[in-house]
Amino acid sequence: MNEFDLIVVGGGPGGIFTAITAAERGFKVALLEKNKRIGNKILVAGSGKCNLTHTGKPKDFSDKYGQNGKFLKEALNKYSPEMLKTFFKENGLPLVLVEETGKYFPETFSSLDVVDLLKRKMLTLGVKIIEGIKIESIQKNLEIFSILTDKGLYKCNSLVLATGGKSYPGVGTTGDGYVMAKELGHKIVPPKPALSPIYVRDYYFQELSGISFQNVKITIWRENKKVIEKKGAVLLTHTNFSGPGILDNSRFVESESQLEINYIGKEYEVLNKELIEEMNKDGKKTIKKVLSYYFLPERFIKTILSILEISEELKIAELSKEKRENLVRLLTSNKMEITKVGSFEMAMVTRGGVSLDEINAKTMESKKTQGLYLVGELLDIDGDTGGYNIQAACSTGVLAGKSIRKKERE
Repeated sequence: MNEFDLIVVGGGPGGIFTAITAAERGFKVALLEKNKRIGNKILVAGSGKCNLTHTGKPKDFSDKYGQNGKFLKEALNKYSPEMLKTFFKENGLPLVLVEETGKYFPETFSSLDVVDLLKRKMLTLGVKIIEGIKIESIQKNLEIFSILTDKGLYKCNSLVLATGGKSYPGVGTTGDGYVMAKELGHKIVPPKPALSPIYVRDYYFQELSGISFQNVKITIWRENKKVIEKKGAVLLTHTNFSGPGILDNSRFVESESQLEINYIGKEYEVLNKELIEEMNKDGKKTIKKVLSYYFLPERFIKTILSILEISEELKIAELSKEKRENLVRLLTSNKMEITKVGSFEMAMVTRGGVSLDEINAKTMESKKTQGLYLVGELLDIDGDTGGYNIQAACSTGVLAGKSIRKKERE
């Protein structure tokens, strides 16, 4: 009989950690995954190296999820980054810290090793893993959930939806969970791509693909108001701005937003004053030479001088006030109109999802349907790059697994 205490729909990090936690508590658990194998989203994490979490205590994590970070307080406290690291260490795959980024990876730097470990753990605990299964409908009658699939009917007392969002649809996250959640009474905040490149009008760095800037100030504006300002790395590509700093800020882009980048780490007034001082000290130096003191890539210097119609060989003393101010403005506050962020195919995570107003943050249980739990990226939560999203999925999964109540099966 396909009857269980708990059925988890979705074999990503949230669903897997729910299943492990509930099975450790003695529940009879099944995990249903529509793909041919579980863990597809884990396999692509960190470009296959699997960045699982980040340095910092739970309180350091909350601001990494924007305004919805406070919802995760209970989950992160109950299952902290330290506890996730302990889990992997105790199960034979310690995590190692890459100091310069603050990211934690498995010591083998292999996402396949992570998925193999998690699958073995579930099987050892008696979790029934059913892969390649398509869910056709979910209904609740009295206390029992009935899940009709292409492999028969499954029943359970408690149900967890852990289907992920819509980003990386190639790994199976195509938004199925939104339909299921809606049918079970939930409101969906419209899903949008997040952690994705930013496209701007009149992008003029096509020939500079591969050039990057570390720890520069990135600001998103909307209606002349500052939406978010963060420091991070920026990568120039053939068609857009990318890199961790851009990806993180892409989560805050709405229609009619502007992107502002300070490439040089100095404010307008400071750089303007320094160029005037350089002009008075040694006006015979070329402007190209002076800009090289700021550790800007040579190809970048050539491009911005060309954009501003300033000759590379022009002496700094010959630079007009207007052109100097235009140069300083471009380097310290290059403000551009955003046309779009990258599609779901390019996005690492999804903004939007099941409304948090309808979820109990202390248990992950639905306020609409008793016995239903929702975890991970299916919820209206998205975090910065660097392991924050996988940590949130694991923590919400563990909290759901700890919260499920024991009921006697008929």
